[in-house]
Amino acid sequence: MAAQAETRPDVSVVIVTYNVCALLERCLGSLVAAAAGVRYEVIVVDNGSGDGTWPLIAARPDVRALRGARSLGFPRANNLGIACARGRHVLILNPDTELGPGALAALVRRLDMDPGLGIVGPRLRLPSGVLDPACRRSFPTWRSAALRLLRVPPRGWLGRDHAYNLAHESPDVECAVDAVSAACMLVRGDALRAVHGFDPGYFMYGEDLDLARRLRNAGWRAVYFPQAEVVHNKRQSSRQREVRTRYEFYRAMWRYYRTHGRDDPWMLRGVVLGGIVALGAAAVLRRLMLRPRSSTQIARRP
Repeated sequence: MAAQAETRPDVSVVIVTYNVCALLERCLGSLVAAAAGVRYEVIVVDNGSGDGTWPLIAARPDVRALRGARSLGFPRANNLGIACARGRHVLILNPDTELGPGALAALVRRLDMDPGLGIVGPRLRLPSGVLDPACRRSFPTWRSAALRLLRVPPRGWLGRDHAYNLAHESPDVECAVDAVSAACMLVRGDALRAVHGFDPGYFMYGEDLDLARRLRNAGWRAVYFPQAEVVHNKRQSSRQREVRTRYEFYRAMWRYYRTHGRDDPWMLRGVVLGGIVALGAAAVLRRLMLRPRSSTQIARRP
């Protein structure tokens, strides 16, 4: 049930989209059954899509459409939507998701049950049915990053102590987490506004971890809540800009560690930041070398 103008919604659903019009339609279509009586409003920020997204959302009476731009990135575009949100809570939602029946209502009930909670995240499943590991995470550290690069299994004693994705925990059991995925996360409105939303210094990747870290520092907790289920058709937008995606992935890692790794010894910080730069440069170069030449480039070759 869409919220009436005179009634404050329980939830403001904020969706930032880029060139995934068909998936966005499916996402919007899933909200009615997912809400199950919860009052909600929908705010969609189109970041310069060229696939017919803007006419679609501009024509829908149940959507507040905002024009973004490709240069905005995910955090700043979300902040545009958050600034317009009237709900008690804000659902940050990717357009490549589909909420299961009652999922939004279940997330709202869980958040309302505990005034100390700042974030609730659902069970995210990939289209294959496999759990998306990003839906329950620990804050990254230099140890967890090193163990991941060395492929140390999270179920071993060493990996379990420093696991980034909580693969050693049952996906069927609710648990306290450091962070969930911004593909779908319900955030308490007062908490979100108190920390001023997402850090606009990110472009894509890392902004959800940074937000969760700042909320934790402000005294709010996060929970993984598997009773709410959401399908995530992952990386549908990011794969359209693979070189930029690789660059932003490592830039986000660098920014996050530079901001939140300040307690580490300065020599270790230098090694970690230098390693991120080296790995990022190698990843971007590899993407550039693998990128196919366009027909225009071939035609211009002398």
